Amino acid sequence: GTTLDQARLRAQLARLASTPAERLDARPELPAAQALAARALSSRAADGLLRPLLGALLCDPELTTSSRIGDLVLRDFARGGLCLPAGGAVSVPRALADGLPPGTVRTGVRVLSVAANAVVTRDHGTIRCRAVLIATGARDAAELLPGLRVPDFHPVTVLHHAVEGPAPTDEPLLLLDADRRGPVAYTAVASAVDPSRARPGRALVTSVVLGAAASEPPGVLDRAARAQLAGLYGVPTGRWELLAVHHDPLAVPATPAPHDPRRPVRVLYGLYVCGDHRDTADAQGALRSARRAADAVRRDFGIRLYAQGPALRAAA
Repeated sequence: GTTLDQARLRAQLARLASTPAERLDARPELPAAQALAARALSSRAADGLLRPLLGALLCDPELTTSSRIGDLVLRDFARGGLCLPAGGAVSVPRALADGLPPGTVRTGVRVLSVAANAVVTRDHGTIRCRAVLIATGARDAAELLPGLRVPDFHPVTVLHHAVEGPAPTDEPLLLLDADRRGPVAYTAVASAVDPSRARPGRALVTSVVLGAAASEPPGVLDRAARAQLAGLYGVPTGRWELLAVHHDPLAVPATPAPHDPRRPVRVLYGLYVCGDHRDTADAQGALRSARRAADAVRRDFGIRLYAQGPALRAAA
């Protein structure tokens, strides 16, 4: 866009960053595409940057998502930008588990059913407990809690390419294709952000496909993506090595307007559920719903929190 377009966009993002969430929740709720069209921006700025950015942040290229969630996501972006966890996404749950007493977390256990005071597993018998909190995706949660609403989903496919020699760019940039010249919605040289993601002398390019194109066969996607990525990065991509293609048809719960971002987390006394399907459909929403569920457990069981040094501990 023009210099004026860019100045207006920066001003809008700055205002959004300083707007309390309560005021955003009070705005009229529309599909994000309609709300975007009402912004005081030129079509070039709206379609050339804000629309592909918002589509990437929401994993919803058609912008059917509630405008209130779109505003919250843009507000978070304006405040803190984007990040990647060092060492890959697995490092986040691993770091959380490392802070707990040994033996607290069990993995590889298949749960068959739950009750307020017990979890029935396939190979480990019945585990008795005081309360059960189901922290899974919406479909898995509904299998354990029949009657729980299962939303529609936005599919996502992620392609990882290894590049021998110099990286297409050494800058930690998120590249958006506003012209939709191919299936890739956005791409980045992940190793430019986190060098541990590639071996010395190589670079890792991670590209994300959204919408209907995400369901295309891997070979078809790879061929179409290479041509598009060559244009985006300005380098030949024919010799890039395809390391992996990860497709998730249930990647992101759809949250069209009207949407309640504070869906109940307490099923009954002793039985709770959390996840991005109970709040906004992103990592922050999952964390917020988890905090609400933890607060519900505390209230039901009379657990209070008190400060001791720099950390918070639970006391019955």
